[in-house]
Amino acid sequence: MRRVVLTFAVMIATNLGTLQPIHAEIYQWVDEKGTIHFTEDYGAIPEKYRNQATTRKEREEGSAVRTDEKSKIRSKGKQQTGSSEGRVADRKMEQEIQKNVDKKKIESEVTDALLTIVSLWQNGKYDELYEYGTNSSKVSLSKEEFGRRMLGKKWGLAPSWQTIRDVEVDVKRPALAYARAKIGYKPKQGGKTNIRTETYQMVLENKAWRINLSKILSAPK
Repeated sequence: MRRVVLTFAVMIATNLGTLQPIHAEIYQWVDEKGTIHFTEDYGAIPEKYRNQATTRKEREEGSAVRTDEKSKIRSKGKQQTGSSEGRVADRKMEQEIQKNVDKKKIESEVTDALLTIVSLWQNGKYDELYEYGTNSSKVSLSKEEFGRRMLGKKWGLAPSWQTIRDVEVDVKRPALAYARAKIGYKPKQGGKTNIRTETYQMVLENKAWRINLSKILSAPK
């Protein structure tokens, strides 16, 4: 499990009819403890980490480079006529590269999906939020019923930086992960913000990470 620290307010919009989030320029870096940090303010990055900070575009390009490196490893393995031990070592190295690349990619995708879900929730876009529900959670819950029940909830999400913090993603399988985060809830009729630590099961279905809608409907417990 890796810890993700968000040092910016949730400001994600979505394209109508799609599940693709729209982002401002967001920088990412990893500190000496392995904690992943995200921020929209380059000046907020500690100086010693600025050289390693990357944007989304740079991370995507880096993933393409790593894919090319894996291809070179495969090609090199085919050209070599070394011992079986050498070939086994090459395969293990390639598998380790693939494992690390896939895990980081999943962590980033799950974090993006959760931020988008929280943004839609906070802004009352319940029809779009419904589309992020797992298939199993939508079997007995129509979009209209989901929207009606969300409007009837006594609690909403807190504004600004209190909405979501300290996201941690635990990848279990390529299509299953758990996202843990501190979520700020605020009574719709006024009152104090209640910060709760929530864990969401995220499932990859139809090329998008989705959430159990009942978890949102029942929050906060």
